[in-house]
Amino acid sequence: MATAKSAPRAAKTATEAFETLTASSSETVRENIDRGLAALSEVSAFGKQNVEAFLASAAAAQKGFEALSARSVAFQKQALENHVAAAKSLMTSKSVQEFVEKQNDYAKSSFEAYVAELSTVSDLVAGVTKDALAPINDRVNAVGQLIQTTAQR
Repeated sequence: MATAKSAPRAAKTATEAFETLTASSSETVRENIDRGLAALSEVSAFGKQNVEAFLASAAAAQKGFEALSARSVAFQKQALENHVAAAKSLMTSKSVQEFVEKQNDYAKSSFEAYVAELSTVSDLVAGVTKDALAPINDRVNAVGQLIQTTAQR
């Protein structure tokens, strides 16, 4: 008889233990799903910021290339005008000596203009590169901070 009385009690204890385990498991699963959704939200926001940084970088690069292109066209136009003026001047030379002097002067001025333009374009390219890479650099720094934050959790 003792076993007959203890069987319902054991069944009731087992049922209570199962219900407690089930409730605890359900709560743990809910918490894990909520954490997963929060992490997914963070990843989505981070990805959006990466896309925005890429677009800002592309816009800065495009603006820089436009400036470089305009600078190149202006220099080529000026160089062509100088070349035409030099050719006209050379045609009016009265002697070989005068022709050589004018040719030397033109060669010297053309070389100096080229070197000056090269220096200016070099500075412009450095600025464009810096501006275009700044948003990407910020995102790389954000990744580093995210890794440090995650490692500290």
